[in-house]
Amino acid sequence: MITKTFICGCGHSGTTLLANMLAANPRAYVPQFESYMFFKDDPRPFLRRYYLKTLLRGRRHFVEKTPRHVYRIDEIRRCVDGARIVLMVRDGRDVSASFEKRHGELETGNARWLEANEIVLAERDAPDTILLRYEDLVRQPEEWLRRVCEFTGIPFRESMLRFHESQRLWFGGKEMAQASGAQGEDHAKLRNWQVNQPLFDGSGKWKKAFPDGAPAAIVTGRGADLMRAFGYDPDEDPGRPEPE
Repeated sequence: MITKTFICGCGHSGTTLLANMLAANPRAYVPQFESYMFFKDDPRPFLRRYYLKTLLRGRRHFVEKTPRHVYRIDEIRRCVDGARIVLMVRDGRDVSASFEKRHGELETGNARWLEANEIVLAERDAPDTILLRYEDLVRQPEEWLRRVCEFTGIPFRESMLRFHESQRLWFGGKEMAQASGAQGEDHAKLRNWQVNQPLFDGSGKWKKAFPDGAPAAIVTGRGADLMRAFGYDPDEDPGRPEPE
């Protein structure tokens, strides 16, 4: 018998970081790519294959992370008995800034954050889900990893806090580097570099990206409602650089 955990949420919300931390548990099998299996006509053959790989590796805990599976939560429930779903959330302003850095435009990131987190908000109190904010994970990693482990049935291991000591390359990447983060090879290099560093707090970068204020879609109307629902302050001023 194995446990089955699925990590999802809006992209750029820390899903790879959490998956990499759980991958440091020697009892967990965590494929280092996004399967999108619940977008297939029938995900069950893929599930059987992953379960077999988990057992053949001598593991007892299967963990899969595809952020867009947030749109397929009902399908996960239909196909996976005992599934545990980790819903990750991050300050929408930082998500928007990250999308802009990667894609060079804001609208896609804003729309993705709004759409995905409407679902997260509706699902956060379900008995088979747990909500995890990126900011809580990086600021109180042991406390929140223990909560996730208790919820999923994955045993907590100190090695998960030292995940960076064994480097893992995600998404078929061949190397890691502090690259620009732009779409394509540079983005893959940067993501792999980021998730293989000792834990650091990457929150608040929106203040530099949006010195005149965050995108209105995130901090007004429904965006502001969602921000507050997850404990963020949409009215926070980014501040101004000190005069030289």
